[in-house]
Amino acid sequence: MKSLVMQQNNYPKHRSKSTTEWLLQKKIRLLEWPSQSPDLNLIEMLWHDLKREVHTRHPKNNVELKQFCKED
Repeated sequence: MKSLVMQQNNYPKHRSKSTTEWLLQKKIRLLEWPSQSPDLNLIEMLWHDLKREVHTRHPKNNVELKQFCKED
């Protein structure tokens, strides 16, 4: 079995006792991560780029928005 490593922010629910115990039980290793550091989080960069691109296209409805997101 491959070992798993997970990156998460320091949102309180992610650090709860039940979550911590579950991760330990499943042998999932956590990356140490500073709180409030979206500049280090790749998904945050992706969201930023997607929002910028959507803003330039001005979709008129959800159908256009979904289509645009699928294209890029």
